[in-house]
Amino acid sequence: MTSEQLITAILGILGVLLQFALKYAPKLSDWYQSHPNKGLIALSASVLIGGVYFALSCTPYAAPLKIALTCTQGGAFVLLNSIFIIATTQQLTYLITRKNK
Repeated sequence: MTSEQLITAILGILGVLLQFALKYAPKLSDWYQSHPNKGLIALSASVLIGGVYFALSCTPYAAPLKIALTCTQGGAFVLLNSIFIIATTQQLTYLITRKNK
């Protein structure tokens, strides 16, 4: 397995875990299930996590936190790809685990 494949797998797992947290964490689930725009909320969570990670890569704390993402245009494209992977696995998890009425 290459490092890129490993990163993709880890990001996919993160997307699944994020969706499970939104659907099954007690108080968060109640709030999430009451909104009609669940997909937008899930995508916003993915973008927020990615944005915070990228913002941390632009601070002096990046080295102590061992953040591998660089604060450059190339790093931003890597971040967009990561957000896409997280959002895709998150939405697939939602579709697979939803309850049919």
